[in-house]
Amino acid sequence: MTSVSALAMAQAPKDSTYQLTAQDSINLKQYDLKEVVVEGVRKYVKSDIDKLTYDVQADEESKTKSVLDMLRKVPLVTVDGQDKIRVKGQTAFKIYKNGHPDPSFSSQSVEQILKSMPASSIKKIEVITDPGAKYDAEGTTYILNIVMNDGTNMRGVSGNVSAETNQHGGVRSGVNITAQTGKFVFAVNYSLIHLMPKDQKNKSASASFYKDSGESLYHTFQSQCRLNVHVVDFSASYDIDSLNLLSMSLGGYYYNVRKGDVADGTTSRFDAAMQPLYSYDEHYAMLRNDYYNFNGRVDYQHKTHREGEVLTLSYMGSTTRQNDNMGHTFSNMVNMPVSYDAYKQYQEEKFFEHTWQADYVRPLGKNNTLEGGAKYIYRLNKSNTLMDYSTDDNDLHNRFKHTTQVAAAYAEWLGKYGKWSTRAGLRYEYSYMHASYPDGSGTSFHKSLSDWCPSASVQYNFDDDNNLRFNYGTSINRPGISYLNPARISTPTSLTYGNPDLNSAMTHILALTFTHTGKVTFNISPAVYITNDLIDDINFVSKGIDVSTYGNVVHEHNFWMTYYLQVNPWKGADLSFNGGTGHSLEKNPSVGTGGLSLSGWSGNGSLNLSQKLPWELMLSMGGGLNYGREPETVYGYGGHYVWNYISLQRSFLKDKRLTVRLEGYNLLHPNNNIISHTVQGDTTGWNRWEHDNRQYGISISYRFGKLNTSVKHTDKTIENNDVVGGIKTGGGK
Repeated sequence: MTSVSALAMAQAPKDSTYQLTAQDSINLKQYDLKEVVVEGVRKYVKSDIDKLTYDVQADEESKTKSVLDMLRKVPLVTVDGQDKIRVKGQTAFKIYKNGHPDPSFSSQSVEQILKSMPASSIKKIEVITDPGAKYDAEGTTYILNIVMNDGTNMRGVSGNVSAETNQHGGVRSGVNITAQTGKFVFAVNYSLIHLMPKDQKNKSASASFYKDSGESLYHTFQSQCRLNVHVVDFSASYDIDSLNLLSMSLGGYYYNVRKGDVADGTTSRFDAAMQPLYSYDEHYAMLRNDYYNFNGRVDYQHKTHREGEVLTLSYMGSTTRQNDNMGHTFSNMVNMPVSYDAYKQYQEEKFFEHTWQADYVRPLGKNNTLEGGAKYIYRLNKSNTLMDYSTDDNDLHNRFKHTTQVAAAYAEWLGKYGKWSTRAGLRYEYSYMHASYPDGSGTSFHKSLSDWCPSASVQYNFDDDNNLRFNYGTSINRPGISYLNPARISTPTSLTYGNPDLNSAMTHILALTFTHTGKVTFNISPAVYITNDLIDDINFVSKGIDVSTYGNVVHEHNFWMTYYLQVNPWKGADLSFNGGTGHSLEKNPSVGTGGLSLSGWSGNGSLNLSQKLPWELMLSMGGGLNYGREPETVYGYGGHYVWNYISLQRSFLKDKRLTVRLEGYNLLHPNNNIISHTVQGDTTGWNRWEHDNRQYGISISYRFGKLNTSVKHTDKTIENNDVVGGIKTGGGK
């Protein structure tokens, strides 16, 4: 049955605004309308010239899931069964929070941080596929920007507490609180992750076959690691007046592996006739393993009376330290190839960074905007390495110091003309690097580099639901302390050391993207990536020992096609598919006579289904896989794996403040065996990694208070993302 107002609204012009009149109210009484239900499909995805945005708050699953869970549904992003994140098939991306880099997201355990963040505190996730001149030279191919909730100005306090446990004894708990008084707003977040895998062990086995000698080497390894992770973040903002805003943040991330945790391994070597050469067992004891990253940031933003004109001044400081101390003891030794029977490895790496930046935005009429800025970075890396062998003849103590100073300036123009949007920019960077050896083990040296980094993009909007974008960009990656550290780490079978002579590497990116939004949302994007001086592994055999270091040695050419589909196939259901397929070519022309090259096709995909059930239950399930032959390095291919999950949740109490979720991961495929292959170089072989990934548990979340506000953030702030191979590794390769 249809009301008079409904008929009138249906007949009204599309551009008119219909209001319910008094006569309509009288007419409504003539009809027996018990309930009128208006259903619509809310768009989760929005496409702009530089990014795709996923509306997390519009997705009901965000009430109890973590940010990592929600990333599985974001276009162009894939999260596999190992929680490894890729953006458009690439690992060279960075994760920001509220438009600026959070150094906590640059650790190797970033997935643990994202698991600790409740998705209910997130407003949206932006996939910035065309960072532009402001970001390009900072080593960022793509950016995942996590935007926290915001709202209207209200006094009060609100927050959320959550806890999760599983059958292995692991516990995740957290609390986040937001409060406002007058013009001052602050937010505090703290999470604790306690991993206690009492019945979980990581196992691996490997085999290496030496081309010249015909010998073979076999390793087995088994470990169990108990880990505590602490994540804390405090942010605040103060509205000085309508034109001036001051914001600041302090945050950090700390983890430690429990002292005394152990691992065991075996090693056996045979000659070409498979006769034993030597063998031994190895026992590993954790002496100390911890990591921290603390950072602070202050931004001052000034807006003028001209709409859109903004000046931002920023400072960011951060520090990182990693300790990795391990004891090694050999037993059951037969014909040992070395004179020692034990050694201790002490390695400490420190990182300090100070950044000053200024950004200015000036509209030029209605259709054009000019942006410009300058930045200065002072970056200091220190390492201290000690190898204490049971025989003094082999002891090593190495101290290394490396500083980098970067001065940069950029200018960018944005234009919008009807259905066309354009963007063009240029960035210049000058960097000065200096290396020294405080212990006198080497000769100090320095070098300087100059880089011009252009970028451009153009987008055509066919209508509100369809657009096509083309973009070109460049990015730079500089080596971190782990790649630069020249300390020579020697074991009975291997020798590893860094290369202090490494230079930065530049990547060129060409991409085409088509996006359709509506009842069915889909995105398809082919892209080409070209790097001619990529920092990569150099592996060879010397006197029967496997030697590994780094160099600007690889030419990498990649083609990658990403695709995304989201649809509501029936009432109460949401179905999404995310994936990619591509071809990779890696070539090292400096090895051997004609060099080494390796190529292959590979891909990945994930399927996610959410279904509303009776009794206000929400069912979520999905899975994914990777396939093909993707070169990990010029020497070999990575392995394959599959994953799956299922969860059932329901909210209780007034305003649905209490939510309970039952969940299971990899119940259909509990044993994950990943096999990678080395197919060329001085050795060939394979490596098999085994892990019981099956997990089931329960999570509980409770929302308290009422406050529709969040800490304000300036429109511009600092981003430093150019380091690879350091203790700040993030999503970089």
